[in-house]
Amino acid sequence: MTYTRPLSTIERYYVSCDSYKNGQLHTPCVNQMVVEGIGTIDEEELRKAVVRASYVNPGSRVKLVGHLGFSRWVDSDNSTPLRIVHSHWDGRSNDDAEFLLKPLPPRSGPTSEVVLVHADNKHFIIIRSHHGAMDGRGTLHFANDVFRCLRGEDPIGENSSINDMQLALSLNDHAKADSLGRDVAAATGSAKPQSTQNLEQPSRWIRKTLLGKHKSLLAKVALEIARYARLNDEDNVRFQIPVDMRPHEENLNSTANLTGGIVVKVNLNSTAESWNSDIQQQLAEKRETEIPRFFKIFPFHLLNWVPTATIRNSNNKLVKKRQTNSLFRTTGVISNLGLLKVEQFSGAGFIANKSYFIPPEFETTALFVTLAGHKEGVEIIMRAPQQLDGGRVEDMMNFVIENIEQSISHKIEIPPLQIIKKTTEAEEEKIMA
Repeated sequence: MTYTRPLSTIERYYVSCDSYKNGQLHTPCVNQMVVEGIGTIDEEELRKAVVRASYVNPGSRVKLVGHLGFSRWVDSDNSTPLRIVHSHWDGRSNDDAEFLLKPLPPRSGPTSEVVLVHADNKHFIIIRSHHGAMDGRGTLHFANDVFRCLRGEDPIGENSSINDMQLALSLNDHAKADSLGRDVAAATGSAKPQSTQNLEQPSRWIRKTLLGKHKSLLAKVALEIARYARLNDEDNVRFQIPVDMRPHEENLNSTANLTGGIVVKVNLNSTAESWNSDIQQQLAEKRETEIPRFFKIFPFHLLNWVPTATIRNSNNKLVKKRQTNSLFRTTGVISNLGLLKVEQFSGAGFIANKSYFIPPEFETTALFVTLAGHKEGVEIIMRAPQQLDGGRVEDMMNFVIENIEQSISHKIEIPPLQIIKKTTEAEEEKIMA
């Protein structure tokens, strides 16, 4: 049976964010999983592995057909392509990373690709996917199958074509998310005019490594960003936390966009314990399955019948308003991937040593942070619009890392985030996009 999946309301928004800049299509809402390693990789073996993994994961090769509420993803029958790049990129920022700007057009495809980057002293294998077609966990699922095939193992594949709204409605029938109240300021302070207009990359990201093992890192990072925000005279702080909804359905394997989310506030007296308690309570109530409250009156599902051009124009106005006023729905988004089993991303002469996700480029978001652990430490990546950067993201990154390093000696023991007291490994991996 041919794979097909209705385009959900959330996915429709992601597709509407696509734009034409300098006459070329630009895909800002893209998942980008990076595996960094050494060795001599067999390019032809990697290409075969990508084709085989794509064959058993048809959600990785979908294209968009139909219009308005009749829009749906269908199997394009074209395997996810492998692209070979030679670059001096160091993986620490989007400097010298023009190859990451290649669009993933939803209607013609491909909506995902694998990029092999031969750099100066190492290699990068990057799995990219349009956020409308796949989410972070779906991209990770596909990546795992690529490397299984690369090692000659059997891939898992996917067994469902359910979309996020269908899954959410099956779990919660169906409360709307609470209104968040007034907008909050960016943690990096007010927007400033760009010294040079970078139309190619309206936002910037940087990556740094926090060495050592750190429990309750999501809470610690959030609390330190909140402290930094208060240095800029902002006391009202809250973060959106993406949550994978797959664990609610036993044995659900899918590359689709099945991410919900919760919003967690940080008060002056918030601690890692209270932060984790808040998250546990919201997950117990299945708050991640609630329909977003983007409109006070207009029903959310009716967006399926609004042209993407109309949504795009409305979003562009919202971007201008938020970046002019430096007021946003949340202080930022923090996506915690947890401890990734990096050894599973090796094969055909390639030896992986790190893996991380580059945050998507949401211009209506003041800050997007991803966390990914490995044996040596944690990779922290922060992304912000150019007007909110100007070196301030580096300053905030250093502030967060230095304060967490200083707190290591306190040895604060916090249980991992969980839905219930006794968790399986899959449940502990629930918090991510």
